[in-house]
Amino acid sequence: MRRKRSVLIVDVGAEPLSALAMRLAQLGFHALRAKTAEQAFETLSDDRYDVGVVVLPDDLPVFDLDRSLAAFRRAGELEAPGLIVTGTCPDADRRNRLRRAGVELALWNPVDDHTLRFQLNAALTGEARILRTRHSQRVPTNWPVRLRAGGRLKPAKIYSLSSRGAFLATSSPSMPKSVVFLTIPLPDEDALVSAEVVMTNVPGNLAKKNLPIGMGVRFRAVEPEICQALQAYAEERAGQLRL
Repeated sequence: MRRKRSVLIVDVGAEPLSALAMRLAQLGFHALRAKTAEQAFETLSDDRYDVGVVVLPDDLPVFDLDRSLAAFRRAGELEAPGLIVTGTCPDADRRNRLRRAGVELALWNPVDDHTLRFQLNAALTGEARILRTRHSQRVPTNWPVRLRAGGRLKPAKIYSLSSRGAFLATSSPSMPKSVVFLTIPLPDEDALVSAEVVMTNVPGNLAKKNLPIGMGVRFRAVEPEICQALQAYAEERAGQLRL
């Protein structure tokens, strides 16, 4: 059985990342911390761990950023880990340097749990590259949503959203093939859509640990204006989460 992939947090910046490590553990990730760059290299080379993602501070104190991050990637035991930068969003020049050095994704403060989970999953699965070319851009949100199912309202939040569908975090998901109605709070106006439940994630042995409890839905017959608004939001949001 393959070991669970770990997230290595390189906690060497001005802003401590201990709270981030605790949040990752609460979300079900196996989080490791390194207090120095040398300790990070040792962890990446340790055959006890399979590090899938390295989380770096935006102010990583190294002389040669390109060489240091290339060394992080080479040190991975099985395959090159994904790189995510976290902290206070730096200026454009620093972001460009990080991007050229191979960092693809960002977790700029403040970050909610849905975005945190989504970005880590994207890096662990290699989906970060897919998201750049996918026709229907999918992005994380933390929006409360008005959800009507079977004639009653259910509490829910949108975990991820695209112009074609969404994953709704809710403690009471509807059955697959059910039809539900959502009022999505887009920045400019609310969008009312109907959707079909295509999958559920419920507590138990078969629960997908990389998703919150809830359900995935596919939108039905969305009006062109709403589809365009959803796509525009998704593209703007994706730009905020990439370097």
